[in-house]
Amino acid sequence: MIENVYEVAYGIWNTLISIAMTLFTTSPTNASGSVYVTTRTLYNSISNIAIPIAIVFFLIAICKDVTSCPPDQQVKRFFGDVLKFGIMVGILANLWDIMGYIMQIADGITNKFGSASSYTLSMSDDLKNVIAEADVKPSVEVHMVSLWADLLQLLSEWTDFLMTKFLFFLTSIVTLIIIVASCISILSSAFQRIIKPLAILPFSSIAVAMGSGSGEATRVTTHYLKSFFGFCLSGAFMVICVKLGVALMSGLIVFDYNSLTLHEKVLYISIQNAITPIMIAGLIKGTDGVLQKFF
Repeated sequence: MIENVYEVAYGIWNTLISIAMTLFTTSPTNASGSVYVTTRTLYNSISNIAIPIAIVFFLIAICKDVTSCPPDQQVKRFFGDVLKFGIMVGILANLWDIMGYIMQIADGITNKFGSASSYTLSMSDDLKNVIAEADVKPSVEVHMVSLWADLLQLLSEWTDFLMTKFLFFLTSIVTLIIIVASCISILSSAFQRIIKPLAILPFSSIAVAMGSGSGEATRVTTHYLKSFFGFCLSGAFMVICVKLGVALMSGLIVFDYNSLTLHEKVLYISIQNAITPIMIAGLIKGTDGVLQKFF
């Protein structure tokens, strides 16, 4: 019974994580249904205002930069702003394709990570050994000479046996619940990983158009592009979290089971099995915060 619960739990993990890994490595451009088409429609609906916005910020940049610099540098600064404006107009004219290339770069990196090592979980030898030890039924020989003492000992050992089985069953159910909850959290993050870059993509024309200005306007464009690339690359980070989590937890925590009682073995092995999905789900949930540290 207990072994079946763990097998069900790991079967659910392996099945749902396989789906999640597919989502991690799926390009936002290949999102099913009309998601990508809808994004393109939304992008087209506001892309026409990109050039007017670029012109406005270009004029503001000229007024600010040219008038604030020394007279002998005004011509140089003016032509520098004009050159930047021309480059930004060229980028805006091909922005959809450029953003697509950014997604392709991130997809290539993610696919490389997705093709290496395993991400499945299975019952460890320690877990199998503890389950086998917990299944050993008490055996006490009853003698007429010490009948009462033997009966008390038999009752005590059977009580301990049943309590151990109940504790093990309870912890296996808790492990199952933790794995299911962790998988749901991971799947949610996997879907968000596809939606997030597509959700901000329609605003790319506005954010990039602001780059024709100076100062804070340029920083807005830079921050947008970094955030967009970070969202696209988040799938690679999620793949790393899953694979490193499975690899680390298979040997990172090792208990000396020979020095533990059976009840302690049950608790420790259950904690060891619950840590992996919790840790992986937590890492994936914090993907955006980690990526923002270097993007």
